[in-house]
Amino acid sequence: MDLKDYRERIDAIDDQILALFKERMQVSLGIAECKKAQGLPTENPQREAEILEKRRAQAGEELAPYAEALFRCLFTQSKALQDTKR
Repeated sequence: MDLKDYRERIDAIDDQILALFKERMQVSLGIAECKKAQGLPTENPQREAEILEKRRAQAGEELAPYAEALFRCLFTQSKALQDTKR
């Protein structure tokens, strides 16, 4: 495979990531509605810690810190979107 082939693969993967990101953010809006109705705060540190632990384990030792960074970013964006609905 040459550089062009790798870049094409990355572009295709990025398309999938963006589609999943959009879906995740829509689900986050649903979560925001539920939290608002129940009077719950946007942040749930215990839930975030559980997710990070699970995703780090799934990613494997080499990729664990990068997976954690990715999910921390997703949490930040999800909470920001949820806060727009409060």
